Amino acid sequence: MAPTDDGATRGRLRGVTLILLIATATIWLAGCGDQAASAPTVDCSQGVSACKPGDIGAGGGIVFLVVGDGAQRGIVEYAQAGWSGTGEDPQLDWRAAKSASRWSSDVDSQVWRLPSQGELAELYAFWKRSGNGGFSSALYWSATPWGDGSAWYRNFEDGIEYHSFREATNFVRPVLSYSAVGATQP
Repeated sequence: MAPTDDGATRGRLRGVTLILLIATATIWLAGCGDQAASAPTVDCSQGVSACKPGDIGAGGGIVFLVVGDGAQRGIVEYAQAGWSGTGEDPQLDWRAAKSASRWSSDVDSQVWRLPSQGELAELYAFWKRSGNGGFSSALYWSATPWGDGSAWYRNFEDGIEYHSFREATNFVRPVLSYSAVGATQP
């Protein structure tokens, strides 16, 4: 014999479903609270100690990694799309990529450079979460060598890292790292 349904059971189930949806959204939003919005809106170049991922950093790039607190706070930003003077990131061999990525910054007397293997992994993760950056779903070099004639790169289509001969051409996007103490806008 099938139970009768007076509508109350359906109402309770809808209520439970709604509560679960609200709880899921709340947990997701809480986990993303420090994540970037779809476009950078905060210029933290004057208040670097408050920088968070998605903000415009002291070097004019987009902050994608913040580690530590207070005087030990380290910030890493990537150059904005168009950094090379063209609409796209350049495709270069590894040595040329390292050279093209280096330019001086007044921020903590640091230099823009090719990201390390770990920084490139963090940059990719930030890009996938936020959509910020104007990256291509393509291969990007890291500064990390592998063996005598290869270097690591990351595929921005699937997130997998590989190593390749340094003569191969991949896309290039520089990063800048600095501490919160003493960083000022150039």
